[in-house]
Amino acid sequence: MEGGTESHINRKEVTFMICNIIFDCFGTLIDAGSGSVEATGQILKNVKSEENPQVFYKKWKTLKKDMMIGDKFYSEKELFAISLNKMFEEYNIKADALKEVQPMIRVLFSERKVFKETKETLKMLDEKGIRYAIGSTTDTDSIEYFLKQNELNIENVFTSEDMRVYKPFPRFYEEILKSTGWDVDECLFVGDNLIDDIKGPQSIGMKAVLIDRKSTYDINSGIKPDYIISSLNELENII
Repeated sequence: MEGGTESHINRKEVTFMICNIIFDCFGTLIDAGSGSVEATGQILKNVKSEENPQVFYKKWKTLKKDMMIGDKFYSEKELFAISLNKMFEEYNIKADALKEVQPMIRVLFSERKVFKETKETLKMLDEKGIRYAIGSTTDTDSIEYFLKQNELNIENVFTSEDMRVYKPFPRFYEEILKSTGWDVDECLFVGDNLIDDIKGPQSIGMKAVLIDRKSTYDINSGIKPDYIISSLNELENII
């Protein structure tokens, strides 16, 4: 596999009972798409900036993420506006960030499709009696919009906005366990982000599965998933 990882899900023996799975949402169940970069391009066009949208968005996204490690909680919409204002200051762009951020806010209610194996995987879990939930660093109204759009009926949905805490703080995962009554030893967290979906859950003793659709995992990252899969279909081999 590219990046030097040793193998996929068969690299270690399963020795514990999986009763519950907590999924990340975007990039895991639902394709995040390219809307954020396109929205960034529209914003830059509106403020008459010639900055590269991909470069600008990458830096903007990092700045937004950095704001999530402080003591104060913001909704995702607030984070986008505040971090865009900081970006405008850095790039000396004279514009009202609260107004210009709107193309990005619209992305939170745009069109995103589930991955092709999402529904069949959830059906498989239903048939096996495996309970599942979503744990996502996003706003509640946004995730509800996309779940309804894709006809996903998932009973347990937990957002950073509802819990007032972001990934990868341990309390994010602990609040889900507290609300569901699930035992950490019987849970898997499944997601596509090494920090939020692997290191975070592992910090409270939860096993974590990296979904690595493009084989980009780097064994030298310092973070070792308990399992690595390239498709949600492979979860059946773990549980």
